[in-house]
Amino acid sequence: MPSVDPKNAPRSTLPPALQELLVREAVFLMSRKRISDALASAEQQTSSGSFARPLLSLFARKDNRNKRREEVDNVAVLRAGIKKLDDAYPQLETCVERSLENYLREHDAEYANGLAASRFIDDWHRLLAQFELDTSHLLGALNALPAHFDALPAGAACGSTPESRQAIDEAVAFGRALQEDITFVNKIADAQRIRAGIDNITLYRQPERNWRGSIHSLHFVLPSLALDSIQSLEADINEVAEKVRAAIQGECQLASYVVGYGVTSYHRRVWASLREAAPLQVNPDNMEVILSETEELMDSGRLKEWRPTRPEPTAPTPITAAAPPPSIAPVAGRPPSVPRPAAAVPAAPPPVVPGPSLRLTRSPDLKLPSRTAPPVVPATSSPKPPPAPAAEAPLPATTASSTESQDSLADLTAERNRLEQILLETRASLTEREQFLSESEARLMQVSQAQIEREVDLEQREEQLRDLEKRLRQMQSSLSSQPAAPAPAPAPAVAKVFDEFNE
Repeated sequence: MPSVDPKNAPRSTLPPALQELLVREAVFLMSRKRISDALASAEQQTSSGSFARPLLSLFARKDNRNKRREEVDNVAVLRAGIKKLDDAYPQLETCVERSLENYLREHDAEYANGLAASRFIDDWHRLLAQFELDTSHLLGALNALPAHFDALPAGAACGSTPESRQAIDEAVAFGRALQEDITFVNKIADAQRIRAGIDNITLYRQPERNWRGSIHSLHFVLPSLALDSIQSLEADINEVAEKVRAAIQGECQLASYVVGYGVTSYHRRVWASLREAAPLQVNPDNMEVILSETEELMDSGRLKEWRPTRPEPTAPTPITAAAPPPSIAPVAGRPPSVPRPAAAVPAAPPPVVPGPSLRLTRSPDLKLPSRTAPPVVPATSSPKPPPAPAAEAPLPATTASSTESQDSLADLTAERNRLEQILLETRASLTEREQFLSESEARLMQVSQAQIEREVDLEQREEQLRDLEKRLRQMQSSLSSQPAAPAPAPAPAVAKVFDEFNE
């Protein structure tokens, strides 16, 4: 079966290598759960058996001791198995996480567009942490190279021994990882520039360097020249890393403003969906075989993360001068026929190295969430060979040029439609954001105005209270300074007049 270029493959289908890693992770998690359930059952049986007392203890004492010893041994074995899985799983989890991150960067436009819109704050922080880790790994690998070069024989190149070649290749791998981080940051910057426009301030493109090629060239130079190259590389890496780090930190700060507005991690959401689908691809009878293969790959260091396949630049093919065509007299009313160039023969794809075979229930075909998968063609149906093209008459040069113009016009039209769609989405998102900001600003102004009015009211009441206290003190002081007034004299008693009529 011919290999398929990942860029030409449908977006809904994951690469086989990434599917294999997800299946191995599912086997680890399923095995961990099975052992945990068995351990809980064994511990329950052991605790219940310790309180049970047989009726004929004299005859069954030896059998009970043997049974008790077997139960204790089973518990110890199960605990050791859980500890072994827990120790090995972080390496597999990191490999799967990096592989899924590489896939989203390469084939998922929603991931880059969401980051360009200052969303997915957890993914921004993970990007910053991964960039810091790749930078430290590259600088550490470069600092370790002079020690390997000092052990080389006099006059030998830096890559003349297996140890030095391995050290240089390790530094090349770290340089490639750091370059991919910067390339992805520039991809986000391009998406943000398309969404925001040229006049607005967005994430600037960062300088891209070919550190991978510079480090790989150390294989063929002398150690004395390699040391100067390493120093210049370290200075350049530190300078570029400082700029990229500041840019990513600024985007993290912008993403923190909309942390409660949508999904915080696109990577985690996709990973959770794939974890739910991966156990369906596992045959329960072959879990032990897959588990042992995975442990062997991790122990030998052959468990590698998935990376997109990018063709290496090849040297141009020399053009040989062809023999001139025989001179043919032109026919009246018809331009002279121009011989068509021979079609370029595509290079054969690189051979696919098969990894350890996984015992699956069916062919691994995991799908990304919320995306429709293309129809699957049965493997048994062999495609019919295309009919042989009929012999074509040599076309004039004007026809070839018109065909090229039509193709370029179709490409420009498709690109224009895509940019218009992005522009409409950008305008809609900006409208929603402006509406949200205006409503928030209005609520904030209302709250601020109410707070100011309340503070003014409190200040007025406090001033009135001070005036009342002042008047009270004045009245108290005036009352205390005045002498006590004499008591009033009692009124004289009036004699009652005798009234004869009333009597």
